[in-house]
Amino acid sequence: MDVLQKEIDEVYATQSIARETLDKNIVEQHRSFIHSLTKVNGGCAVISDLSTRKSYVVVHPWAHFLGLSPEEAVLSVIDSMDEDCIYRLIHPEDLVEKRLMEYKFFQKTFSMSAEERLKYRGRCRLRMKNGEGAYKYIDNLVQILENTPSGDVWLILCLYSLSADQRSEQGIYATITHMEQGTVDTLSLSEEHRTILSEREKEILRCIRKGMSSKEIAAALYISVNTVNRHRQNILVKLSVGNSIEACRAAELMKLL
Repeated sequence: MDVLQKEIDEVYATQSIARETLDKNIVEQHRSFIHSLTKVNGGCAVISDLSTRKSYVVVHPWAHFLGLSPEEAVLSVIDSMDEDCIYRLIHPEDLVEKRLMEYKFFQKTFSMSAEERLKYRGRCRLRMKNGEGAYKYIDNLVQILENTPSGDVWLILCLYSLSADQRSEQGIYATITHMEQGTVDTLSLSEEHRTILSEREKEILRCIRKGMSSKEIAAALYISVNTVNRHRQNILVKLSVGNSIEACRAAELMKLL
């Protein structure tokens, strides 16, 4: 369940990085850097490489708050731009808002000059399930780490560390900071989170949850079966799920219904 994946991939696609010859020693230098970084913050660091569509991961032995399996905790390379093994542990409500924050952050920074985009940092505080099945608050940071010689985005850094603030609050308190100017913009994502699905899509999903067929839904809502099926497909795409049962469960977890 990874909402906005299509939209974020479209932002990634604005970079023509695949045509460049890049110095892989730079990647190794940054991988060494995140090893040192996790020793300090006791958490997890991920570098996503747009040129290979891979992610490089370092997890500190103390990072039990992440709830990773022993096999996942020793992963060093993931064949994806996204750390899916971590995303599955994020509370579904918070994951939607995190992806909204990332989308806004990438939209904003990818359109900037190469030098300027390195000055920005996105932050949030979200809930992640630990090894005991309890949710803990985690500080999350995203930042563009390296551009290509021609000025496209190349490497993106994402950090996870146990938050010193474990007070329960609504929303992930997402911000985008300009580090040179010292300005902090707070993003209001809760309302956007709630409008991931249209009111008609929510209405249809409630009918699906009751066990109604497309024909029954069409009759109840005075629309065609084709329209119902189109809405059903849109719901699956928006929630990044494979079937209606998963869609109902995802929408309930995200409190969309």
